[in-house]
Amino acid sequence: MEYLDYALQDSWKSYSNFESPINIELSSVENKTLQQQTLTFIFNASDQIIKKRQPNGDQFLAAGELLVGKDKYQLQRLHFHDGSEHTLNGQQFAGEIHLVYQGKNNANLVLAILCQVDKNSIENLPLSKIYQEQVSVSELEQVLPNDLSHVTYVGSLTTPPLMADVTWIVLTQPHFISAASKAALHDDYPNNHRKIQPLNGRKLTYYKNSSLLADNRQL
Repeated sequence: MEYLDYALQDSWKSYSNFESPINIELSSVENKTLQQQTLTFIFNASDQIIKKRQPNGDQFLAAGELLVGKDKYQLQRLHFHDGSEHTLNGQQFAGEIHLVYQGKNNANLVLAILCQVDKNSIENLPLSKIYQEQVSVSELEQVLPNDLSHVTYVGSLTTPPLMADVTWIVLTQPHFISAASKAALHDDYPNNHRKIQPLNGRKLTYYKNSSLLADNRQL
């Protein structure tokens, strides 16, 4: 199967002035507490992850639920990017995992997990095990960071069709991966990240835990 050519991304047709990914400047966002928008994850314990090859990138079918406050979203699939698509304060990370959800009235939401290589951390779930369909959906909990502080904004999908009106939740604490996982990610999906898109005046809200807010007040 021939995959999407990211070298041609400047020719992709867009449908909105509010596109993704973006650079997130944490000094320029609206700050709120994590308690004002909690995230609760439920992964179907007995289900296996199933790989589905598609031209715009391999998709890994999974089932579960995400509660954003009281709003429910159903997990549809996940996929991976070699080199993060979103950046924090201009910093690109080693990779990015997207969990794609659907809510009421077919509302689309994507949760982004930034990946950072750390030789001193033990990787709970090697990414290659997911690629090889060797894990159950419930094991996806292991790619979630302990701190669920996150930035939300409205954007688009990052592969054609670049569907608009997508709610993004970008976790600001990265998931630590091994050098071996980074190498596997690059081997399977080399440089499959879209360029940073203009913010065009969009509002970004940062929901972070109370200790981070307290630290900021002391600075």
